[in-house]
Amino acid sequence: MPGTAAGRRVLISGGGIAGLTLGILLKERGWEPLVVERDPAPRAEGYMMDFFGSGWDVAERMGLVEALRAIRYPIERMEFVDRDGRPTITVPISRVTDVLKHKYVYLRRSDLERILYERAVAADVEIRFGTSVEALGAGEHGVEARLSSGEETRFALVFGADGVHSHVRALVFGKEEDYTRYLGGYVAAFHLAHTELDLDSALKLHEETDRTAAFYPLSDDTADATFVFRNPDVGHVPPEQRLPLLREKMNGPGWISARILEEIPASTPVYFDSLTQIRMPTWHRGRVALLGDACGCLTLLAGQGSHMAMADAFALATELQRHDGHEAAFRAYEALMRPAVEAKQAEAARFARIFIPTKKSRPWLRRLATRALFSRLGLRLGMRAFGARSVLEGYA
Repeated sequence: MPGTAAGRRVLISGGGIAGLTLGILLKERGWEPLVVERDPAPRAEGYMMDFFGSGWDVAERMGLVEALRAIRYPIERMEFVDRDGRPTITVPISRVTDVLKHKYVYLRRSDLERILYERAVAADVEIRFGTSVEALGAGEHGVEARLSSGEETRFALVFGADGVHSHVRALVFGKEEDYTRYLGGYVAAFHLAHTELDLDSALKLHEETDRTAAFYPLSDDTADATFVFRNPDVGHVPPEQRLPLLREKMNGPGWISARILEEIPASTPVYFDSLTQIRMPTWHRGRVALLGDACGCLTLLAGQGSHMAMADAFALATELQRHDGHEAAFRAYEALMRPAVEAKQAEAARFARIFIPTKKSRPWLRRLATRALFSRLGLRLGMRAFGARSVLEGYA
């Protein structure tokens, strides 16, 4: 393990999946992590995701599977529906779980963050909400950090786990635009606290030209909604502009999207971001290393962002334990994880071209391909590309 004049104290910027996982694992290995998160409390917004593969592998190693399985939403099947809400394709969720040998759950991103947060608290990891990193200064024996609280402290190492818009990356590696690859669309997600929408235990998806809507039942009268749509890159969309833009993009004859967007309160928190990948020539510099979306964002289209964030954290913590110096540990971590991340980014970029229908899409052919993809044989083959096999398989 590396030892420095700054001792075992390390700073992790970002209290999401990557940062909390790393904080837990480093604490277990004898470090003293401080996790800072700019949001004032654990996040409640986000989107529903299916959890398996590399993420499940790390969760098993951390003893979190029981907590994951305890999360149960009434989703028994997936239905692609037409403009009148009539199913055109139905896929039992049991077919997916069988292919993945029952190492699979649906959960909200906030569910996973809550599980990790509770484990971090139990492990006595120090977490400060409403706090961010304002400045970093590299020294010979540590990193001088100034926090938004005004505190100035030296840390042995600093980790940027603060997402696609990482401030640590900006401080150490330069402006975000130097590392972005826009895939042509935006994703928006929000919670429907009270809805008369009867989803009947089905995740329902509706596709139209340049836009897709998905509704996930959480209970008899609550649901989550996720929209993905093509749009020019307009950069960051402020909270007050999100619903108006969504209403504009989802307006028209397509099923219930426009009605739902008109009915939800203006105060509803909306997760909103572009489908933008982060590609960097290196993930570390000096005593600072990046992980998760901060260095290798895949986008929602890959369906594996949380999985790779946890795998990054596990590999980084393991390599720090194996090596005497942080330089060798950082190099080994990147050598292990970069090929997998770049392969998944390439897959997501290819998938972006067909994920949302275009004017050239032929609905009958798209339905035929979707049925083939979600057949038992199609799922066995397709899930290989979408991360059924852990990137950490054989790694200990």
